Amino acid sequence: MPKLKLYTKAYCPYCDRARDVLESVKVTDYEEISIDGNEYAMRRQLVTMTGGRWDVPQAFLDEKYLGDDDDLARLAGSGELLAMLG
Repeated sequence: MPKLKLYTKAYCPYCDRARDVLESVKVTDYEEISIDGNEYAMRRQLVTMTGGRWDVPQAFLDEKYLGDDDDLARLAGSGELLAMLG
């Protein structure tokens, strides 16, 4: 089963939205990775992983980049997210 990873930051309304989107489609088995405490290095890592995005939240399915909270909402709304998760 593919593993969903969500990179987040505390006190981030977009990160809250991403969590809410996942909850709305009953996705609870995911790894949340906080960039707090190591923000500069983690943002540099995100730029490499996403091809240029440094903001959070950012979601990945295994190593496949899914996008931010807007992308998750689109994938969840279309049913694609649950299909990808199996």
